[in-house]
Amino acid sequence: MQPDYSSEQSPSGPYNVLIALRSFRHLMTVDEVAELLTNSTCTVYRMVRQNEIPHVMIGGSLRFDPSALEAWLAKKDPELARAARQLEHAA
Repeated sequence: MQPDYSSEQSPSGPYNVLIALRSFRHLMTVDEVAELLTNSTCTVYRMVRQNEIPHVMIGGSLRFDPSALEAWLAKKDPELARAARQLEHAA
């Protein structure tokens, strides 16, 4: 059963990770991605090693483009993208 992302609540109202990603105006760190995805940093590093998540290396530092993560998550879970659209139209 797919989770209903449109009904998840945060202190400020419904939460959707795709909408949260749009608030980032910089390349994200491993810690930021881990927190956003509610995973450990070890999981994020494993996903990078296995090339499961879009990432870039800049000067030896691992970074993540929020727009690439948004596209990746929307492709991975179309229901998540649908819920994000519903939340945006409701706002």
